[in-house]
Amino acid sequence: MFLAPRTFQRTIYRPGEICQFDLWQPSREIAVGHGQTRKGYVVVACLGYSRVGAGALVFSKEVEDLLWGIARCLWSFGALPGTLVWDRKGALHAGGGRPTDAMAGLCGQLKSDWYFCEARDPQAKGAVEKLQQYFETNFEPGRQFANPLDFQRSSTRGLRRRTLAPTAACAAGRSTAWPRSSMRCARCRGASSISTGGG
Repeated sequence: MFLAPRTFQRTIYRPGEICQFDLWQPSREIAVGHGQTRKGYVVVACLGYSRVGAGALVFSKEVEDLLWGIARCLWSFGALPGTLVWDRKGALHAGGGRPTDAMAGLCGQLKSDWYFCEARDPQAKGAVEKLQQYFETNFEPGRQFANPLDFQRSSTRGLRRRTLAPTAACAAGRSTAWPRSSMRCARCRGASSISTGGG
């Protein structure tokens, strides 16, 4: 009849172990030109160890947009985590903790694992929840954006300022276990080999 009280503990992550993801919806639609606006969403990512964050603006919750958003966030980190952590988004979660074919295909290409949190359990990915709070309470209020590119660039700058030592944090968040000879840390050594369409 009653649920047992939940216990909490402080989780400690190893460098490169996980990256938590969530989807945040801005309170205002995004200007897309010619006086038109569209409802936008931001794929938000946060490395568990260093707390370095990234965001990617998309315009739907369809699997193609979500996968692009994941790739764009990983490109900004410049390296790959061992596990991608999501809540149970319908486009990515097929049920029972299993990924959809598209999500499994992406993880297979990246050679990363996946993990889906239990339903109604936002505390399980608290790092990215705090980053989403930054978007809601610090980044968005008082700002206006000319177009999607302006929104993306502004959010990227804001996240980089939020990290006190982005280069050191980026390096600390990477794992020596990532066998990515073709990957280069975007902040530490320039461009990455993942194509994300710029921005």
